[in-house]
Amino acid sequence: MRNMEAHESGTPPNRMYRSIKITLMVLGAILALLCIFLVINYFSLRRANIINDRELSLSAFVQKHGPLTANEVGVLRSWMTFAYINKTFALPPDFLKNAFNITDAGYPNITVSHYIDSQHLASADFMISLESTIGKYLQSQSL
Repeated sequence: MRNMEAHESGTPPNRMYRSIKITLMVLGAILALLCIFLVINYFSLRRANIINDRELSLSAFVQKHGPLTANEVGVLRSWMTFAYINKTFALPPDFLKNAFNITDAGYPNITVSHYIDSQHLASADFMISLESTIGKYLQSQSL
């Protein structure tokens, strides 16, 4: 009878294994939910064009192939800092500052979107102007 009672109530090692098993299942479920959440957010960022293949490969491209050319100004994005743009296209440090009369003390370490917002500019128009300005400068340097 004593054996029967111990078996029904569960021995301490069985309870421990059972609680470990439940804990591992809960942690596995949480991990699975986090993975699903990250994948969904990643694709949301890609759809919003915040992340795209060009941006992910741009740094590697610059390191392997040197500065970008006038034909490649289409890679410009508003998340880039002016310092990053200067380096990517091998521009003089103050070229964009002078071209757009940028007076922000944080230049060149401010993003293009910060500058657009602080100056209340139309984002698409400024990006077109930025591409044009850099393209014209690079074309004049290649002559």
